[in-house]
Amino acid sequence: MISAGYSLGISPRFLGVLCLSAVSAGLCPAQVRFNRDIVPIVADTCFRCHGPDKGSRMAGMRLDIREEALKPTADGTIPIVPGDPEKSGIIQRIFATNARVMPPPYIHKELTQAQKETMRRWVAEGAKYEGHWAYQPIERPALPVPAENPIDAFIEDRLAREGLKPSPEADRRTLLRRVTLDLTGLPPTPEEVSAFLKDSSPDAYEKVVDRLLISPRYAEQQAIHWLDAVRYADTCGFHGDNAFPAWPYRDYVLHAFRDNKPFDEFTREQLAGDLLPSPTIEQRVASAYNRLNRTSAEGGIQPKEYLAKYAADRVRTTVAVWMGSTLGCAECHDHKFDPFTQRDFYSMKAFFADIKETGLVPDRGPKAWGSVLAIPTPEQASRQESLKSQLEAARERLADRMKSLAAGRAEWEKQLLARFQAGDLAWKEQRPLTAQSAHGALLKIYNDEPVDFTNYDGSNLTSSRGPGNGLVVAGGPNPDTEIYTVTFRPGAGVWKALEIEVVQDESLPGIRVARGADRLVISEVEAEMAGRPIRFSQATANTNTSNAPPEYPPIAAIDGDVKTGWAMATYNDVSKAALALRLAEPLETDAGSLVTLRLRQESEFRRATLGRFRVALSAAADSWPSAEPGKEIPERVSKALAKAEGDRNDAERKAIDDHFRWASAEAQPDLVAVEKLEMESGLLDASIERTLVTEATEPTETRILARGNWMDETGAVVTPAIPAFLGKLTPDGPRATRLDLANWLVSPTNPLTARVFANRMWRQFFGTGITKTLDDLGSQGEWPTHPELLDWL
Repeated sequence: MISAGYSLGISPRFLGVLCLSAVSAGLCPAQVRFNRDIVPIVADTCFRCHGPDKGSRMAGMRLDIREEALKPTADGTIPIVPGDPEKSGIIQRIFATNARVMPPPYIHKELTQAQKETMRRWVAEGAKYEGHWAYQPIERPALPVPAENPIDAFIEDRLAREGLKPSPEADRRTLLRRVTLDLTGLPPTPEEVSAFLKDSSPDAYEKVVDRLLISPRYAEQQAIHWLDAVRYADTCGFHGDNAFPAWPYRDYVLHAFRDNKPFDEFTREQLAGDLLPSPTIEQRVASAYNRLNRTSAEGGIQPKEYLAKYAADRVRTTVAVWMGSTLGCAECHDHKFDPFTQRDFYSMKAFFADIKETGLVPDRGPKAWGSVLAIPTPEQASRQESLKSQLEAARERLADRMKSLAAGRAEWEKQLLARFQAGDLAWKEQRPLTAQSAHGALLKIYNDEPVDFTNYDGSNLTSSRGPGNGLVVAGGPNPDTEIYTVTFRPGAGVWKALEIEVVQDESLPGIRVARGADRLVISEVEAEMAGRPIRFSQATANTNTSNAPPEYPPIAAIDGDVKTGWAMATYNDVSKAALALRLAEPLETDAGSLVTLRLRQESEFRRATLGRFRVALSAAADSWPSAEPGKEIPERVSKALAKAEGDRNDAERKAIDDHFRWASAEAQPDLVAVEKLEMESGLLDASIERTLVTEATEPTETRILARGNWMDETGAVVTPAIPAFLGKLTPDGPRATRLDLANWLVSPTNPLTARVFANRMWRQFFGTGITKTLDDLGSQGEWPTHPELLDWL
């Protein structure tokens, strides 16, 4: 039921004929109608004080229900006396010329003389009330006059009653332009115009419409309108407004219109695709509708406040899109114009209480966006399976290798602790001689002289200053990619590891370490001495796993591919981050030896380049990249080693196991094989598209919030329910679900959804809806110009 034309019962011929004319005003109707003539007056001027909201009702007078309006008030006044306007309190007050006039001047709502006379006439005719037109059951009306097309019958009948005649049919060129613009949003091509003008067959126009309805442009045009209605966006909206992985939902909508998906399926899949039996990927993608609300990743937010925002957004959007109602007005109090209560708002909110979400929605890292669905291509899925098998085999080989080394584990622990305590694992900071860039950045070396930039003193991020200790600082031009080349003389020694310390500084815009991006990426590390390359065999870093994305592991910095690399992507939780590289063979230097080090930073991320760094060497191959004296092995390992074997807990034993695997020279080939496969797997995984989806969990408690105050948890607990005046759901289980809500929205018992959608379609093709207020079919909306036609559609 999505497509226009055939799906809504509108003939292709009729779609091209813009026959709506402005409705003539001022002609006196045969009888005053409550919905058509009275509600537009009293809803705007009277209901705020004498309507559905008991909290703002004054003088004990209620005018939206006839039985209430006929009751005397506390002072004996009868608001309405049917058939006798002069004895009716509301007529007396609206015609008053003194301070008793209604509406009172302070609300700035003044009735015109014509509106007053309409009210008087209505009371004189018996003050007949009607249920609000949009809430009445839909029944297909009989055709008022014979016509070739049923829709034309309603239009022609109204035109005849208004004394008007239909406009003549447009010429063929105009007709083609109109229908093409309506259905595709684009004008016809010269070739299409020529072909249509030459086609003299009786069904030439129908053939054009058929062609347009199967055009991809038609689906795109229709999708635009739906995506606007459901507040689709490619960014998260709040605070940083970062990218939002929702485009597969956009494509789902596009394909739904392209394939003319039935509207009831379209509704169920969006609201409850995850709750359908054995949901398909498409249905799960559709459930992203529930996640399209604005979200925040700002660290200072109150999670409960934002969860309340997210839930309220879903209620407002769902009810506006499917029900054309302003239930959002009842978030803080009963609706002042329509029969929605505050309980109705929170009962509707309770339908969405099972959506798994957090108030702070991270937008990066392994937990980014919460519930997401990977959508690999067939080729990616096949490659994933292959890598999974290879990785399992490689891990088994590594495990077997470690079992073979288990006998020497106790001796290794003893020696490691002794070497650590003796300082044999210490890093020796280097004093660079030169530091240059390839693309324009200015590198300045601070050896023993004081550092002269703010917020750094060599050990912590305060404003005091201290010696540089070999610090290299990048400044000046900030190109997208860069290569830093540093030279230094290590002095006499035999070196087995090289370290790059990433120095943090609050003045750097990229997570305190990079010059511009939201991450730092070192694509490749290269070194040479006396014209001979210095090769590396292993790499590790002291950053945590959330800080280092799996597709950018340390080993990627020495794999010979500048398109990969080691990265830091979130704020680091260690005081000094460092990358340590194990040399493939010991490097022997004398007093005059000169080492050249190149740091390639050529990733796809712009300005993901180092802001400040140091270089160090170690005579031990297994020195940990601590970048701090006395921490040349992980602190968790040193503390565990200080304990007797029997006193260690599981976490401590695992810490030693992990370090033993990394430090054992015999395990390096197997470990590197695992790390390279993990890197390849991570790169593949990162290339797979993902989308937000809805994941159901145990429903949270939903309470009525006094005046919408999220901190007030004293309100009554509510369960999922539709607005009470529209009926009651009978769910299969103990609690109504989003699927129950979706089924009700598209059921014949719901009078709103079909009217709302038909009205939106009319607005799209004719410029103005049958009722102009697309999102408010309540008493504040406009009476439809052709109510019978709307119900017939």
